[in-house]
Amino acid sequence: MVKQATKGQKEIYQENQSTIFYYSAASSVASLLYGVVAGVLSSNTTNGWVWFGVCVVIQLLSVFFMKSMAKSQMDSKGHVVDAGMDLNDPTAFGEYCKDAVILTVLVQILGVFSNYSFLLLLGFPAAVGYKLFFSFILPWCTSSTEETEEVDEKKMKKKDRREKIVYRH
Repeated sequence: MVKQATKGQKEIYQENQSTIFYYSAASSVASLLYGVVAGVLSSNTTNGWVWFGVCVVIQLLSVFFMKSMAKSQMDSKGHVVDAGMDLNDPTAFGEYCKDAVILTVLVQILGVFSNYSFLLLLGFPAAVGYKLFFSFILPWCTSSTEETEEVDEKKMKKKDRREKIVYRH
């Protein structure tokens, strides 16, 4: 297994700033596009505007969470001391925020053509249910509650002896 290179605080800071800028810009462009097209060129229903508002709230909350997670600390010379969380880490919460912005931008763009596209927002509860089921519920249900192996006295002593061995170079 190859060890993955670690990123420095300055690199994380720069990537976080560009990520926040990119997703804020995508959110703004999609919102402006929907507002102009739906407001000027078509007669949009009340439901369309309500779901547009839901999308905007989701986008604002996601970008706000990304900004708060990427809050950095600088020293007196302006050097990055702490870059905050890495938003581009695939296992971090920032990925979920980015996915939320991507989904709402897609829904807003498709919402220009049909209000039925707002049904795609049901992807949020579906994704949360999937994560909960496969990360928490299924492992909890399938784990054994009782000790399946009886610990043998000889095996325990042998294991203790192996742990005590110190290798010197």
